Amino acid sequence: RNVYKDLRQIELACDSQEDVDSWKASFLRAGVYPEKDQTESEEGAQENTFSMDPQLERQVETIRNLVDSYVGIINKSIRDLMPKTIMHLMINNTKDFIHSELLAFLYSSSDQSSLMEESAEQAQRREEMLRMYHALREALAIIGDISTSTVSTPVPPPVDDTWLQ
Repeated sequence: RNVYKDLRQIELACDSQEDVDSWKASFLRAGVYPEKDQTESEEGAQENTFSMDPQLERQVETIRNLVDSYVGIINKSIRDLMPKTIMHLMINNTKDFIHSELLAFLYSSSDQSSLMEESAEQAQRREEMLRMYHALREALAIIGDISTSTVSTPVPPPVDDTWLQ
């Protein structure tokens, strides 16, 4: 039952201004509108801009909610795109630096054949990998030579199922 039916005024207490605004918006959506003298005392500077038209207030509230939603979407998009943009710019700047500075330095060095020589560690690693490759090929050849008939098991005798009938 509606306890506050005949009352003209309700006092609510909130912890923050956001809660107050949330309550006011909820009352406006429910069709409960403040009286003119109450709003003048709360918002003295805005008394000329306040409208008593409920439809207009609902439209303003709807537009305000849409704008808040839009700003939230934009904020989320910016937060998503900023790291990607920064990384894109960093990679492009690094690529340009490598192309302009480092390649020019490499081409300007006098002994370009020494730049393409294989290091001693890399040559040793390559030789080790080749030895391992040849050993594995030989092992596969030995395994392939073994006849599969020597490891097969004999087929079990057929089952006598004449007693089932």
